[in-house]
Amino acid sequence: MKLKNENELILKQWVRVFFLIVLVAMIVISIWLIVSSTSRESTRKELYTYSYNGNLDYKVYLKENSFFNTPYIGMNKQYITSLIDHISVDTKYNLQSSTKLDYTYTYQIIATLKGSYQAGESKAVELWSKDYTLAPTETKTGTGDKFTINKTIDIDYNEYNRIMSEFRDAFGLSIDADVNVELKVTVTGKEAGSEEQTLNDTKTFALNIPLLSQTTQITPDYINSGREVVYAPASSTHDINIPKLVMGIALLLLSLFLLKILWKSLIRITKKSEYVIELNKILKEYADIIAESSNLPDLTQYDVVNIKHFHDLVDIEEELRSPILYNEIVEDYESWFIIIKDQTAYKFVLKQSDLIRFNK
Repeated sequence: MKLKNENELILKQWVRVFFLIVLVAMIVISIWLIVSSTSRESTRKELYTYSYNGNLDYKVYLKENSFFNTPYIGMNKQYITSLIDHISVDTKYNLQSSTKLDYTYTYQIIATLKGSYQAGESKAVELWSKDYTLAPTETKTGTGDKFTINKTIDIDYNEYNRIMSEFRDAFGLSIDADVNVELKVTVTGKEAGSEEQTLNDTKTFALNIPLLSQTTQITPDYINSGREVVYAPASSTHDINIPKLVMGIALLLLSLFLLKILWKSLIRITKKSEYVIELNKILKEYADIIAESSNLPDLTQYDVVNIKHFHDLVDIEEELRSPILYNEIVEDYESWFIIIKDQTAYKFVLKQSDLIRFNK
C-alpha cells in the first residue's frame, strides 16, 4: 500500500516558511533603503568667538600693630581675624571678541552674609542670610571687539563679624558663618550692524570669607577665563539619493509580489496537509482490507451507493467480504474508496473541501 509522503509535505511547508522569513527581511531592508535615501543634515555656521577673563584680587589691610611692618597682607594667606581692618578687592573682567560687537553689559557686586547650624553629623542647615550691595547694578553699552570692567570695593570684615556674633549670642547657638562676595556679569550682544542678537552670557566670580573664627582664609570660587564659540541658528538641508530610493522601491514591490504568491502557497499546503493526514490514517489502519487501484472502475454500469463515513464502508466490507478499492482522483485533494458487489458499488469520497468544512 503506497502512502502519501507526509514528511515531504511538512518539509515543503518549512521551506516556504524559510522563504517567508527571507521576504520579510527583504521588505525591512527595502523600507530602510527608502527612508535612508532621504537624509537631513543640520549645519552650524560659526559666526565669531570670544574669550573672557575675570579676577578678584584682594588685599587684607591690618589694624595698627607691632608685629607686621606692612599695611596689608597679600592673597592666599592665613589671616588673624583680630588684626583685620578691612579687605580691599579689585574686581576685573574683560571680554575680547574676534569681531566687532554691539554689546550691552550689566554687572553688580553683592556680599551675602550667611549663618548655618550643624547638629551632630547631620548636614549643615542655613539659618539666616542677608545681601549687602557693595557696588550697585551698572549697565553700559558700546560697539567694539572688547571691553573691560574694573571696580575696587572695600569689605568691612569687622562689621560682618560683629553682626554674626550678635546673631549667635542672641540665640545661644554654635553656628558657622561666612560672607560671600560675588561679581556677576551679564553680557548681551550681536555682530555690529546686525539685527539678530547672538550673544547672551552670564559669568559669576566669588570669594568666600569665613567669620567667627580666630583665623581665616579667603577661598576663590570661580573659573577665571574661558573661550566660547557663537554659531548661527542651525539650518537643515535635504538630500535625496535617487539610486538608493529607486532600489528600495523596486525591492519593496518585488518582495510584496513574491510574498503574495508565497502566502497563497503556504495556505494551500497547510490545507493539503489535513487531507494527507486523514488519508494516511485510513491507509495505515485498514491496509489489510484496502487495495490500491491503478484504474478507476466504470461505475455507470453499477448502482452507486454513496457512503458518508469511512467506518460505515468498513462495516460493509466486513459483511460482504469484498476488498475496498482505493484510487486518488485528484492528487493531494480527493480520493475514492469503492466496494463492488454484484451490481452495486458502495463509494466513500475523501475530499479536502469536506475536511475544511468539517474542521470549521
